[in-house]
Parts: sequence; C-alpha cells; structure tokens
Amino acid sequence: MFSLAVITYDSLPYFAFSVYRPLAMFPMFAASLLLLFTDFKFRRGDVPLLLFAAYSVGHSLIASAGVTGASFKHAITLLFGISMYRVSLYIAEQAKNDPALRKQIAIYLLVGFVPPLAAGLLQLADAYLIRSGFSGVLTGLFSEKVYKGRIQLLSGEPSWGGIHLLTGGLLLLFLYKEGYRKITIVPLIGCVVLLVLSFSAYAYSVLLIALLVYVFIANKYRGRMLLALGAIGLVIVVGVPFLLETLKVSGYFTDRFQFNFPHLLRADNSFFIRVIFPAIGFMEFWHHPIFGVGGGFYYREFAELLRGHFEYGMKFTEVANLVNDHPEMATSRNLWSKLFAEEGLIGALLFLGFMTAALRSSRRHPFAQFAFALCVSLVMNFDSYSFVNFWLLIGWIRGGFFEGRPDARAAEWDTQNDRELRRTA
Repeated sequence: MFSLAVITYDSLPYFAFSVYRPLAMFPMFAASLLLLFTDFKFRRGDVPLLLFAAYSVGHSLIASAGVTGASFKHAITLLFGISMYRVSLYIAEQAKNDPALRKQIAIYLLVGFVPPLAAGLLQLADAYLIRSGFSGVLTGLFSEKVYKGRIQLLSGEPSWGGIHLLTGGLLLLFLYKEGYRKITIVPLIGCVVLLVLSFSAYAYSVLLIALLVYVFIANKYRGRMLLALGAIGLVIVVGVPFLLETLKVSGYFTDRFQFNFPHLLRADNSFFIRVIFPAIGFMEFWHHPIFGVGGGFYYREFAELLRGHFEYGMKFTEVANLVNDHPEMATSRNLWSKLFAEEGLIGALLFLGFMTAALRSSRRHPFAQFAFALCVSLVMNFDSYSFVNFWLLIGWIRGGFFEGRPDARAAEWDTQNDRELRRTA
C-alpha cells in the first residue's frame, strides 16, 4: 500500500535515479518477497507471462554473446515488472469485496497525488500568470530537467506527469463512483484541470488512443465513448489552440498543435524520437522476425538503421549523442516496438497471450475495459518492463478490482447516501 503513496515519484531529492526508476517499484518488490511466504499463486492466465519471462531472459543470454551487462539489466527489469504485477494482483483480489481496504486505497492515492498536484498547480500559476520561473526551484529537486512553461508535476518529464494524471484520474474516478467521494473529489478535480491545461500532446494522444481501443473492445457504453472521442478530438483540434492563444502560451511544445507532422519530424527532437525510434524497432523485427535481436539489445542495429534511413535526425543533439557516443543507451521508447524487435514473433505471441487473458478479465466491467485500453495506450512512449502504472492497472484488472459491488454492499452504500441526501435537504 505504501507504493500507492509514492506512485507519482519518479525520483527523490538528493538521490540519483536513472532515466526511469519509479520509487514505487521498490516497496512493491519488497512486498512480492513477502508473498513468497504465503500460499498466494499466479492465476491460470498468467502462464503466458511466465513463459515469456523465461524465454526472454534465456534468449537474451544467448544473444549476448558473452557481453551479459544488457542481459542482466533486462532480466532485472522483467523481475521487477512481474513482481509488481503479482503484488497488484494480490491487492486487487483482497480489495475486491472489502470496502475497508478500498477506502485505504483511496486514502493512499490521496496521499500520493496531493503533493505532485500541488506542485502542478504552482507550475500552472507560474507558466500562465506569474511567469517568473519560481516553480522550477521546487521541480529541480525532483528532476534533472526542468522544462520552462511545462506542467511536469514532480516527474522528470512532462509526459511522465501526464501518465500519472491519466492513471490517477481513472482510479480516482472509479473510487469516486464507488462511494469514496470526500476522499477522491479534490485530487480528481486536480487531475482533470492539470490534464487539460498541461497541453501535453503525449497525454492527449494517449487518451485518444485509449478511447479508440475501448470502442473496439467494449461491449457497453460504446456509443458514449464514441461521443467522448469526438468531443475530446474537437477540444484538442479547436479548443487547445484557442487556449494557447488566449493564455499567450509559447514554447517548443505549442508547435505540435499545428498538426504539421512532416515539419515536426524535422524540427521537434521529442517528436522525432517518439516516432522514429519505435519505427527502427519494427525495422529490426523485419530483419529478425522469429526470435528478434534479443532482450536488451535493441541498440545493436539502432545507429546503423538511423544513419541509413533517418540521417536528417542527426541534427538533434540528443539523437547525435546516442548515435555517436552512447548507442548502447538507445531504446525504442515504445513497449510494443521493443517487444517485437527484441523478442521476435515467439516472444510477442507469448506476451500478447497474457494480454489476451487480461482483456478477457476486463470484460466484466466497463472501468476495467477502459483501464485495459489505457494500458495498451500508455506504453506508446514507454519501453521499460518496470513500468509501475502499467503493471498496477493490469494486476487490478486481472484481480477483479474494477468489478461491480456486491448487492449487499451496494445497498448499504446507497442507504448511507440516501441518509446524507435527507440530512442535506
């Protein structure tokens, strides 16, 4: 439960983190060790995930050709990912029919989201009202990169802040509808406000893709989601440019809302990386379709393929540094691209088999279906197997956290709500 209180922290002051090492993964890993002393087991649909992990680690060691550093790192991230999934699955099963535990979850989420949301509101006021840069001092304690005029919460990247807003917003909305309104209403409003005014093209894209996936897999509320998809698309295309002009927002990220994608590929470093690096991963899959290049070895063909097909990207400093100085640090920036590039068709089918089991589990509740759609979409800019938000949602889907309340408990809460309404009247 402690991990929920720190789920929004991707780093800590005075404690050096690498590119992405969320604090929450450490207590979740510790909890997974404690689960070894219980009789809790994986579920039947988890077999493809375990087979995938075994295949991926073994194949990576074979592909390493004796240089095992990348294989070791790959194995560690997989171990952490599966551990986080196991803990999330256990908590979901325990909380499924336990209102007290669900209330504790709501409280821990409140603790986890209030500090970064407060920081986000400070960044919001600084970016659009005060414009002095004072919020950068606070943000700089948690992040090596402070983006001027961006809403990044206490994360190292604005896109990571967007991920927390989307994940937290979904969980808080679900708990709000479950009856924990006093606990969740304030952070829920904060998530919505900052999500809209962060002007994060990544967060907007994730939300749109999640809605598209939901419409494809849903068996309920499909019409409503189509309306929501159209409304959100209209807001992004018309409303966001209007707000940018009204608030006089300027910066590199505002060009993305002109929707000139060929121009962005040649002028926006971040856009180039998010589009081309995954494309290189699928090119690697084309070259090694059955087994892939091996877990952790996306970088081996990265520099050659980028120079051969996307040479114009070398004008970006980050890209040039990766190609010329540190090609071993190149990653696909997209989990699906990473999966096919490194694991090939064999590994991809195993992982997709596990995702199919998660999809079947999600069909029992619309919130679970949207959580699944969000998982599919969130990893469009993340390729780490230690992605906390992904495993948390997948575990809660598989464990039945989002399933409907039992009739007795629902009646009890409805009675309490009726009493509150009568007192209010």
